[in-house]
Formats: sequence, structure tokens, C-alpha cells
Amino acid sequence: MRFFYLLSFSVLAFTSCVKKKAPAEQAGQSDHGNTVLFEFIDFESVSDGRVDSTKGVAGKICGKLNDQIEYGYGFERQIGKLSSYKSIEEVNINFNCFMDKKTDGDVFVFSVEDTTAKKSIYWEAKGITPEKTGTWSPININFKINKEHLNPAYIIKLYPWNKGKNTYYYDDLSFSFEQAKK
Repeated sequence: MRFFYLLSFSVLAFTSCVKKKAPAEQAGQSDHGNTVLFEFIDFESVSDGRVDSTKGVAGKICGKLNDQIEYGYGFERQIGKLSSYKSIEEVNINFNCFMDKKTDGDVFVFSVEDTTAKKSIYWEAKGITPEKTGTWSPININFKINKEHLNPAYIIKLYPWNKGKNTYYYDDLSFSFEQAKK
């Protein structure tokens, strides 16, 4: 009997520690099978000054931006370390957002940087505009990637920028790198 309880507890403990994958439609995963790389951040295991424990949508922790935190948690990687990087044509960013008010200064940034020359090769920002304020709303942002920016030595960065100093929260952040449809 003791063995049964020990086994049950071990299975329960293991399954509670495994990072659960969000449903495809919620996490923004591609439904056409052209995903080269997919990353999902639920913030539960993130511990830095850009997270908050008062408003999480699916757990206790979420990302937070305010007048003190200008740049949010995102994605940064050397392009050559992305799987099948030569075939990537776009990146889809999906997350849930909680804002009390919308401002023009709430944007998500896509940048490509040449670390050797220490300069930005490409920079683009798109507005974060939830359908509703005062509640969690889904956000979907898409960036097209020009083939000339796919140098394996370059760094790709994707992150929320709070240039308007608005306070807002974001959670269940996903990045889906897509290749051309075959």
C-alpha cells in the first residue's frame, strides 16, 4: 500500500512540474505545419524585475511593463542557431494582454542586429492594441522576414517596448517562426 501511495505521489509530482503546452489556437501555433521553431513562455519560471504576480492570466506570474520598465521580456537568439533559419519567412507573436488604457506607445519590436559591426540592420515596431481594456485580450502580431536579414551571425530580437510609459501586463507569450508553404 505504501508503494502505491509513493508511486502515485511521484507521478503527480512529475506531471505537475512538466511545462504544459498551450492549445494551438491559444498559443498561436501554426495550423499549416510550416512551423520551424515554436517557443512558449508562461512566465511561471521567469524570475526577474519584468514579471508580476498580481494579474497572471493562466497562472500566478505574468510580464509587466510600466513607467519603470520600458522593455519587456521577449526573444533573442543568433539567427544561425534557429532551426532551418534559411527557410524562415515570418514570425508570429501571440500573447494575452491586460491594459487599463491604450496608448500609441505600446509596441512590439522586431529587430535584426549585426553584432560584428555593432549596428542595427533592421527595425520594425507594431502597435499592441487589445480589443478591450480592463480585461485580458488576445494579441496577434506578425512580422515578415526579409531573406537578406537571415545572416547566421546576426541576432534577432523580439520584445514589447513601452515607450508610452503605460502600465500593462502580458502573459502566455509565444513565438512561431514559419517557413514558406510547400
